[in-house]
Amino acid sequence: MAKAEDRIALVTGANKGIGFEICRQLARRGLRVILTSRDAKKGLGAQKALAKEGFEVLYRELDVSRRSSV
Repeated sequence: MAKAEDRIALVTGANKGIGFEICRQLARRGLRVILTSRDAKKGLGAQKALAKEGFEVLYRELDVSRRSSV
């Protein structure tokens, strides 16, 4: 199996709640995490909160109901 730092996780709806916590836990385990949300302001806020905890998480706006977003 690949090392944790070689693995990438894309988490949808990750600006709050369970998605946010999943991002935190995956980043804590050393995975490269892409945090996504429909609302850029909320998503970037979540990314910033995780950065304050020392986690390097990427943010991408994503609305899976819009083909152009995917």
